[in-house]
Amino acid sequence: MTLWDIKAKHNALIDAISSTLSPAVAGRLSEMGFNPGQPIFCIRRSPMQGPLVVQLGDCVYSLERDVANQISLSQAS
Repeated sequence: MTLWDIKAKHNALIDAISSTLSPAVAGRLSEMGFNPGQPIFCIRRSPMQGPLVVQLGDCVYSLERDVANQISLSQAS
C-alpha cells in the first residue's frame, strides 16, 4: 500500500521511500520526518484527486499524488 492509498482517518507506518524519487525530493521528505517506522495519520483526502493531508508527529503536510505514490506503508499495529 502507498500513502496515496490510505483512507481518511486511518493510521499506518512508513515502510519505505521509493528510490525512483529524485534525490532532492527524497532528501526533503527525510528531513521532514518521512522515514521508515514513523507513524503517519491521514487527516483528509481532497476531492478530485487533490492533495492528501497527513499528520506526521506534530506536523501536518499536504502531498500531491505523484509523491504520495512513492511512499510505501504498512499497517499500524
